[in-house]
Amino acid sequence: MTNNHKLKIGLDYHGLIDINAIYFSNFCSEAKLRGHLVYIITGGPKVLVENLLSQNNIGHDFVYAISDYYQALGIVEQTPNGNICIPTSLWNRAKAKFCRENDISIHIDDDKQYLQWFSTLYAHYDKAENIAVMPTGIKFDFNDDPKTVLAKMEQLFN
Repeated sequence: MTNNHKLKIGLDYHGLIDINAIYFSNFCSEAKLRGHLVYIITGGPKVLVENLLSQNNIGHDFVYAISDYYQALGIVEQTPNGNICIPTSLWNRAKAKFCRENDISIHIDDDKQYLQWFSTLYAHYDKAENIAVMPTGIKFDFNDDPKTVLAKMEQLFN
């Protein structure tokens, strides 16, 4: 795959990267070697996720955190215990909106409820099987070597 066809790969942190950090360290490293961009697209908070990515040697190009995005817009409420509250309708659409606006090639997430908002290619990650499945039935098996998984992703765009 040439740099003219580099992918923008979106990965959720919680429920995907965090449960298999060693694999995703290798996956992200290989993706970047191939010239692809890796976007971590997660609930946040961004500082915490960036620290965890650093601790686990997970290379990436950008972190998008829903909580930070809406805090910057002033669309959050602070609860008495210090947590933030974002309307569900905004939260559930946020990843899809980010992917669409940033031309993300494919996003992998463990939460199926977001799928209805995506126009970007989306694969649902099944923790029990360690696979991600697109609505079309295409599967990415994260038991396979990262090179194999990335080659399969690349084939979607050739």
